[in-house]
Amino acid sequence: MQAPKSADEFSFPMKPYDIQLQFMQRLFETIENGQFAIFESPTGTGKSLSIICGALTWLRMDIERAKDLSKTAESSIQNSDDCPDWVLAFEKRRLAEEAKSDDDSVLEKYKRWVNKIRRKEAMERKANKAAIRLCPNTSETKRNALNKRKLDMESVDDLNDDDSAILVDAYYSDGEGAQNADDGEVQYSKEVQRLLKQRAANKPYYDSDDSETGDREASGKEIPQEPIVTKIFYASRTHSQLQQFVREIKRTAFVSRDRIKCITLGSRKQLCISSVREHCHSVHSLNEKCLEMQQSKKSKRCTFLPMQMTPMFDFKDAVGDKIMDIEELAKEGQQLSVCPYYGSRASVNSAQVVALPYNMLLSKSARESMGISLDGNIVIIDEAHNLVDTILSIHSIVLDWKTTKALLDMMQMYLSKYWRRLKGNNTVYIRQTIALLKALNKFMQASAVGKEKQETTVMSVNEFLQKAHADHINVYKIDRYLRESKIGRKLNMFAENRKSADQSSKREKTNSGEKASSNTGPAVAPATAVSTFESFMECIGSPNRTGARLVVSVQPVSSSPSPNGIMDDAVVELKYLLLDPSEAFGEICKDARAVILAGGTMKPAKDVVEQLLPVKPDSDESKTKIRDLNNAQLFSWNHVVSASHVCVQVIDKGPTGVPLKFALQDQSDMAKLREVGNALAALCNVVPGGVVVFFPSYALLNKMYSEWTKTGIVARISQRKPVFVESSSAAQPQKFLTHYTLQVRKPGSAGAVLLSVVGGRLSEGINFSDDLGRAVVMVGVPYPNLASPELVERLAYYENGGAGSASDGGFKMGPRGRELYESLCMRAVNQSIGRAIRHQRDYAAIVFLDCRYAEPRIASKLPAWITGGESNGGTVACKSFGPALATLASFFKRDFNLD
Repeated sequence: MQAPKSADEFSFPMKPYDIQLQFMQRLFETIENGQFAIFESPTGTGKSLSIICGALTWLRMDIERAKDLSKTAESSIQNSDDCPDWVLAFEKRRLAEEAKSDDDSVLEKYKRWVNKIRRKEAMERKANKAAIRLCPNTSETKRNALNKRKLDMESVDDLNDDDSAILVDAYYSDGEGAQNADDGEVQYSKEVQRLLKQRAANKPYYDSDDSETGDREASGKEIPQEPIVTKIFYASRTHSQLQQFVREIKRTAFVSRDRIKCITLGSRKQLCISSVREHCHSVHSLNEKCLEMQQSKKSKRCTFLPMQMTPMFDFKDAVGDKIMDIEELAKEGQQLSVCPYYGSRASVNSAQVVALPYNMLLSKSARESMGISLDGNIVIIDEAHNLVDTILSIHSIVLDWKTTKALLDMMQMYLSKYWRRLKGNNTVYIRQTIALLKALNKFMQASAVGKEKQETTVMSVNEFLQKAHADHINVYKIDRYLRESKIGRKLNMFAENRKSADQSSKREKTNSGEKASSNTGPAVAPATAVSTFESFMECIGSPNRTGARLVVSVQPVSSSPSPNGIMDDAVVELKYLLLDPSEAFGEICKDARAVILAGGTMKPAKDVVEQLLPVKPDSDESKTKIRDLNNAQLFSWNHVVSASHVCVQVIDKGPTGVPLKFALQDQSDMAKLREVGNALAALCNVVPGGVVVFFPSYALLNKMYSEWTKTGIVARISQRKPVFVESSSAAQPQKFLTHYTLQVRKPGSAGAVLLSVVGGRLSEGINFSDDLGRAVVMVGVPYPNLASPELVERLAYYENGGAGSASDGGFKMGPRGRELYESLCMRAVNQSIGRAIRHQRDYAAIVFLDCRYAEPRIASKLPAWITGGESNGGTVACKSFGPALATLASFFKRDFNLD
């Protein structure tokens, strides 16, 4: 298919910028050709709307193409003169049957099944109402007896649940205890399979994360599935960005004309409407409580998970008729008394657009639990400038000493109480898990011996298992057991029962005058501990460990060790560090039809492509590996704002001639720190509105601000513009930003100065448009800290193409490592300076107070709208402070004709 030529063909709701039309055309072609591409379009250029119209136009035309192909095939048969009539008749019937067996007939079959279930459940409700109407004719004594019997049965069920529900189901492995079972599946005996089948008959239609067999009717037969349509998976970083995306879809004709179906997926934390949410203090505890309530009977069951299917059908119909964001889904769930978390999951099959957060898309286990298949679909990741870091973060896990000790105690208590009642291989695997936990605990304890200051060690996974004396334990099988047996849920229930029992005992002792025990249960919530350990085991149990390291860090808390030399209160952490993001992202590239990374600032992009694309064997079949870069496309556009609305200055010397360069050794030079303050004071005299200043770190910001305060520079600046200083505290940013905004927009105000940090809370996602950011000042070059062992390992891995490690010897940064190091720095810089220019009529100055920004290696990594692109050589010239200040003063006196 050829990309449309006009905005009308793309159903664009307004007259587009030229770059928007080009964006949609390149996006269409990328999807049609099944490519991997990076799209860079600066903020304010209508990127979200371009993505929607470009992708949905391809989707609409692809549906029309399928219909045309069917008609063409039928027409070719009818026009064939050299075939017998019986062959033509057979081919016509075959085409008709194929068309009928496709989505339309599957949909009809599914609709018939839904209508059948609706009628059946309506009859059941009618019968129940009739029974209630007959109830007054029953004698009072009989009614009381029935109610008492019902309550007694519920009590018996609950008592049985309290104990039997905590026991792990019989677990078998290595072909024991079952017949005709595929390798890699849980092995169950015939008796257990019969009981599971009976239990499955009572499960609700929507089911949960426990389901590994799919939805079933009460008869045990597979229910008809909705036809799965081709989808666009749109992922973004924050909840607000997904909301904006949904709002943009509502503006288009695809909603009213094409009846496009869009569903937004969220976590239980965002979509749970049950009152238990208020009592769960972590995501893990909420997940476990939700799954636990699904297995409970009678009064303990979640009221928003009805056993009948009709309420869920009603919810799916409601969200299919109109497009909703997360808040609207939650409200719809409240109105229909249906869980919106499971309701949105059940609506994925029929949706053409699925909006979801990063973690649900990038994690394979999350995709599987949500029932997401990327096969043949389009994946669009917006705000993808930090995609590599996000993948590495999602697939890294930290297991600390406190969690290990708490889980070890819990496992031992569980085995001690229930070992006689555990079936299958549960006892064997629990003992192996305990042995592994003991080995980890002993390793962490040994790591804390004699440590009086923070220390960090990096090693491979195999080396770690050897040093922990756990290399004889099959961690892969333990990982599989933890996930398939669902023992984590059982341990959580066991811990809650023990806590309740301890509290009851404490109350009884208090009432009787005895001294109650001060034991308050495990220091770490069992749900959190088990989930963390399972994630850690999943990582180190992975067969492919070439792109990973184990980082062992020890942080002493007390000043003196115990008599045995062990820092008992030391914080010891084991961090699984993923170094190769292509191991995780490669599966997405392999399954999806096309993958598009979009962002306002994607430059520099070379290292992103090299890190994300899957590793492929070399053509000579040697052991070396290369990355296939030929299939990657990069599209970049300038800003919609006129070049005359942006004034870029790189200043190499301050007002008194002091050189401005802030390498690590220069950050202790107080003369240079004061020179920056003097330069900022002078800039505030010529820049109207708000001035946002970014520093490489909180340490340098605080040092400069302290020196400026002592020398009176802050007082001088404050005479014209009040100074606001960002803090690293977590609770402050929004309130702090509100005060800054009010000061800038106050009538008659000369503006304000905001001191912030690159990579901090105000450097991404904050809109400093118009007067909020008439100038962005960048102090120094914010290179990442090479004292971080995680960063050094990552650079070494990238430098050596996956071979070797920084821990093997002294790491010396080569050209590849230097390229990645600079890219990490400049990607953060580009995000910060992009905060100011937010729309076509905006204008601002970008001031770099460090001569290194004029160096070709650094300047080449700045956005084209800053450097002027190739027409300007991709560089920025240096100026001393006097001429630069004169240029800025002239710039702000200009008439920008904003009307």
